[in-house]
Amino acid sequence: MRSQVKHILCGLIFLFAGLSSFASAPYYLADSGNTYYSKGNYAKAINAYTRFLDNGYESANVYYNLGNCYYRNNEIAKAILYYEKAKKLAPEDADVQFNLQIANQKTTDKIAQDNQLFFVSWWDNFVNMASEKGWAVTCILFLCVGLLFILFYFLSPNLLIRQLSFWGGILMFILSLSSFVLAQQQYRITTAHDTAIIMSPTVTAKGAPAENATQLFVIHEGAKVHIIKTNGNWVEVKLANGNQGWMQLSDIAAI
Repeated sequence: MRSQVKHILCGLIFLFAGLSSFASAPYYLADSGNTYYSKGNYAKAINAYTRFLDNGYESANVYYNLGNCYYRNNEIAKAILYYEKAKKLAPEDADVQFNLQIANQKTTDKIAQDNQLFFVSWWDNFVNMASEKGWAVTCILFLCVGLLFILFYFLSPNLLIRQLSFWGGILMFILSLSSFVLAQQQYRITTAHDTAIIMSPTVTAKGAPAENATQLFVIHEGAKVHIIKTNGNWVEVKLANGNQGWMQLSDIAAI
């Protein structure tokens, strides 16, 4: 009996040890990538980071370092792709924004963006002040402060403090709800895959999803496009300047 219990305990120990090593494996790959990256071995860093991502994990830092690796290998389109992926997870990160701007300067096409209404641009910048997690934490903080105000409202014998606590609580709950809405919006932005980077050196956009369709314009690798719809192996995209056209799905990589 004791022997059977011993075997069972040993089996459970090996099982949990195996599960633990399996669970930590993706993070070990990210750490390995960081080590190779710090040593300037970008090929091995890319391999480790890619294996980490292939396990279904995401990390703004991994995307950022992967973008840096490709930039140093002069693979600008891939660098832009991963900088953009990092920006989706960490829109407030100044380093990501700066490196993305530098990489975009090396692309062939300098596409001017259609003029946006000032409040649309302002709103986008405001939403990107924090990530989904950042806005969620802000929501919780405002909620806690609001509950504290309500507690003062019920416990304080002073009428002025009670009035201030009541309106302060109302304000905090409004701010908490607003932060929750912003967190939801950032979540939709993070999980959406409606933008992409041109990966082929040169792409000719067509007027229809067919090889013999009218040629509309030429676009080069590294350019960012908005995905409108797909049709089999074809995808209709829109550029920042408003130009639209069809190209092969293999010509782009979704952000």
